[in-house]
Amino acid sequence: MNNYIEKLKSRSPLIHNITNMVTINDVANIELACGARPIMAMAPQEMDEVTGICDGLNLNIGTPSEERFEAMRIAARMAAKKNIPIVLDLVGVGVSRFRMDFVMSLLDEVHVDVIKGNLSEVKAVMEHGRCDGGVEVTDTAAESDAKALACRAALRYGCICVITGETDYVAELCDEADCYDNNESSLMSTDAMGTGVIDNCVVNAVASDADGYTHNYRVGSITGGHFMMKRVTGTGCMLSGLICAFVAADCDDKYGAVTAALSCMKSAGGLAASDMAEHGRETNSCYFIKPGNAAYRDRLIDAVYHICDGDYELM
Repeated sequence: MNNYIEKLKSRSPLIHNITNMVTINDVANIELACGARPIMAMAPQEMDEVTGICDGLNLNIGTPSEERFEAMRIAARMAAKKNIPIVLDLVGVGVSRFRMDFVMSLLDEVHVDVIKGNLSEVKAVMEHGRCDGGVEVTDTAAESDAKALACRAALRYGCICVITGETDYVAELCDEADCYDNNESSLMSTDAMGTGVIDNCVVNAVASDADGYTHNYRVGSITGGHFMMKRVTGTGCMLSGLICAFVAADCDDKYGAVTAALSCMKSAGGLAASDMAEHGRETNSCYFIKPGNAAYRDRLIDAVYHICDGDYELM
């Protein structure tokens, strides 16, 4: 991960975020923490100018509106024109037809470099269906299904697909892959365990497409984090901003940059929890409130800052 952090700190990419209004402040702060420079412009009238000077575009559909979707369309067209990497976060895509129709039209019009969502969200896009239960994952499918789903999405949209959960999965189609095979072959990978640790760049043969071709993929699985990450709204939105920053800093190795961002976030989640456990009680006061999810959010951003500042030795 350290090589990607060095590139991120050296380049300090400017990231245009059209993101969830609930978490916009946290997205900006976590990008600042990692060494990137956020800009949060949302007016359609300035999209061409703003996106045109940026190094990455982060799109998040969590709080949709006609104006915001129009801004995203204009920004995405400019990013595609100038080869600026695009990250699309599928927040709640299956909740409404409004969100789904926008995502499908955007994917038809421009190439997105990274698609990110939980299992239900990515599944909804692949099946053009609904995922009930708000923006949280409700799918009961086994996590092994997430690997195959990530690969299918990577194949369909020619992008890197990230599926988040207790274990994060990332998949990318390898150009040198194709070999004819009428039978579906099983997905195989070696999962590295540990906080923020990734199965790095393993090439796997996975299920064939409709034409009977088998493709090769790089598939990563990232473990770690902490259950408190689910108690803070916007950790997924922050992750998308982090992914965009890492990718913008290293466009030549987008897969590696994505996995580094995922590992950074998982590691930060664990470090934030450890810090709360060790330093949570104020000893110089007779009154105290034990730290909860708000304190955890602050420590999570701080942990990203210290990871990217070189205070922790990570893989």
